[in-house]
Amino acid sequence: MKKKYITHLSIIIISLSLFFSCTPMNKITYLNQSILESEWDIDPIPPTHSLEIGDILIVKILGYEEETTNFFNVENNVQSANSSITSANIYINGFTVNQEGIIEIPYIGKVNVLNQNIEEAKKSIENKVKEYFKEKSMPTVIVKLGNFNITVLGEIYRPNNYPIYKDNITIFEAISLAGGITDYGNLTMVKLIRTKNNKKTVHRIDLTTQDIINTEFYYLRNNDLIYIEPLKYRGFRKSQSQLLFSALTTAAVIVNVYLKIIE
Repeated sequence: MKKKYITHLSIIIISLSLFFSCTPMNKITYLNQSILESEWDIDPIPPTHSLEIGDILIVKILGYEEETTNFFNVENNVQSANSSITSANIYINGFTVNQEGIIEIPYIGKVNVLNQNIEEAKKSIENKVKEYFKEKSMPTVIVKLGNFNITVLGEIYRPNNYPIYKDNITIFEAISLAGGITDYGNLTMVKLIRTKNNKKTVHRIDLTTQDIINTEFYYLRNNDLIYIEPLKYRGFRKSQSQLLFSALTTAAVIVNVYLKIIE
C-alpha cells in the first residue's frame, strides 16, 4: 500500500513538472500550417517608402573632380572607407524633411520631397543639380533613407531599436536580428504598431500561419514596432517551475523517509 502511494506521488510530480515546463508546439513553430507546394511560388513585393515629415535623407553629390565632391557635400570624407556610420552622424549630416516637406541642400537650395519615394526624390534632386551645372558634366547623385528603424519588444531575446541599413526587411529577419522569440512568446498574438503620417495603427499577426507571406506586414516599414505577447501561462517562469519541482521532490523524499521510519 505504501509502495503504491509513493508510486502515485512520483507520477503526480512528473506530470506537474511536464505541465509547467512544456510549451505547445503550435505556439512556438513558425509557418506550421501546411499549404500546397505550388503556393510557395509566391514572390512578395517589397513596399516603397513614401517620404514623410521628419524623415532623414542621406544625399551625396559626386563629381569627376574632387573639388566638386567636396564643394557639395557636408562631409569632405564621403569616399573614405573609414567613415563610421552612426545614428548621430546620420542625424547631423543628413537632410531632414521639414514641416513643409522640403529638404535644403547647400548651394542647391530647397527640394520638395514629401510623399515621394527614394527614386522620385533622387530625380527631384538631380533636376536641381542640373540647374546649377547647366552645360557642365552632370555629377552622380546618391540618395538613401537614413532613418530606417524598427523596434522589437516583448518576449524576444534582444529587445531593442534597430537601424536597418538596407532597402527592406521582413518580419522574420527582424525577429532573427533581435535574437529570436523566447519559449514564452505567443507566435499567434504578435502586435505590429505601424506609423504613417504621424498616425499609429495596431495590427495583430499570427506567425504560425503561412498567410503572413501574402500580407502587407511581411515586409516591415520605417518605424514599425513589433511586440511579442507572452503566452497565458507566461507568469509561471521556468525558474518557478524548477522551484515547484524541487519542492515536490523534497516532499516526496520526506514522505518516503517517514513511511520507512514508521514501517
